[in-house]
Amino acid sequence: MRALVDRKDVLREILKIEDQINMMKRNPTYLKIRYNLNYLEGRRFGSNILLIASPDDLDTVLKMRNNSLEMKDTILRYKERRAEFDVQIDNLHNEKTRLQKQLFKSYD
Repeated sequence: MRALVDRKDVLREILKIEDQINMMKRNPTYLKIRYNLNYLEGRRFGSNILLIASPDDLDTVLKMRNNSLEMKDTILRYKERRAEFDVQIDNLHNEKTRLQKQLFKSYD
């Protein structure tokens, strides 16, 4: 009987982790960071001047020239911010995988 309770607890924990992963992926800050990074990296044509949110404070707008050093620095800072979220998401994925292995290993 105890094995069933343990399996239920593990399954509940897996579901909680899935919810955390989904919440992080839908986090407005994370979505803005991804959108702005894709916008900057995909920028090839158009105006020489662009306005984009600062990676440090998304409420502050930066005005910069296309393909400038400031733009490249901004892209790097956006990548750092995205990496922070990605590390957390990867850790949650690893924990979920570990629990799934534990769940199905005990089933054999």
